[in-house]
Amino acid sequence: MLEDVERVLKEKGTLIENEILKVIPRKSIKNLNDAAWYHFNTGGKRLRPVLAIMACESLDGDVNKVLPFAAACELMHNWLLVHDDIEDGDMVRRNMETVWKKYGIAHGINIGDFMSEKVYELVLKSRELGVDNETVIRLINCIVETGVKTAEGQTRDMNLRDNNNPSEGEYMETIEGKTAYYLMMPIVGGAIIVGRDEEFVDRIKEFGLKVGPAFQITDDLLDLTQGKGRRETGCDIKEGKRTLMVVHCSSRCTAAERKRLFQILNKPRKRTSANDIQAVKELFLKYGSIEHARERANHLVGEAKELTRNMPKGFGKILRGFADYMVSRKH
Repeated sequence: MLEDVERVLKEKGTLIENEILKVIPRKSIKNLNDAAWYHFNTGGKRLRPVLAIMACESLDGDVNKVLPFAAACELMHNWLLVHDDIEDGDMVRRNMETVWKKYGIAHGINIGDFMSEKVYELVLKSRELGVDNETVIRLINCIVETGVKTAEGQTRDMNLRDNNNPSEGEYMETIEGKTAYYLMMPIVGGAIIVGRDEEFVDRIKEFGLKVGPAFQITDDLLDLTQGKGRRETGCDIKEGKRTLMVVHCSSRCTAAERKRLFQILNKPRKRTSANDIQAVKELFLKYGSIEHARERANHLVGEAKELTRNMPKGFGKILRGFADYMVSRKH
């Protein structure tokens, strides 16, 4: 999977950036265009536009026609990250100040709003490459559904942080909305560009409802060890997030340990110490919560890969590689 991603990035990376430049020049309004590109320059794997290209390519589509949508996927990803950092209070992203920390919250909100509208502008530009209006409308519907589901999932996530009796069902419902549609949008769009029908698209979404949660569970695990490659470790604990590990541990530990666990999770972020984070980690280890989360993610990936049977050979290979990548990645 990584080799394929790197190949497409090498071949098409500049084209993706050029598509974004068509709607967001580097220089224009201070604290807007420069800030958007500041955020883009914090790095990232550019996985989403690559997935759109790979999906289109594997279904024998015209890759040039998918480029605006591929760039739109990257832009949407970055818009959501800008707002996510504000919501979570994250001050660092890949060793750089987050947009809101550098430019202020007011500018951060506005920058995200600006980027969100440019997503639709990019998709509309695909008509210049011969994409018909019906297909453009389907792509916009895909973006709208993804945006709505992601916002619903994010709200459930924030609501869950006030819940001292979280269930695994509530956690799964939250992360399905927060990650599944969001992750699969590039692949769905790639299939739409080549004219695949809604039945085919629904099968991709079903796959996503397995892979999305596996991605989020892996993200939760990485936060404990590597800070997801973008920030300090233990941010989920500081933010009071009810991860699968919290749900699992809280249903198995003693009453005293449970009380201590939620006391730490419910602390204001700035008051959560390194000792607090270590105490939560030790509880997770004691009750096998980390291993439970890892097994759950691997099980979901196994179920997702089963759903790729009877899909076109090259396309199915991409989905299986993507599924494996979701649980094997290191950041």
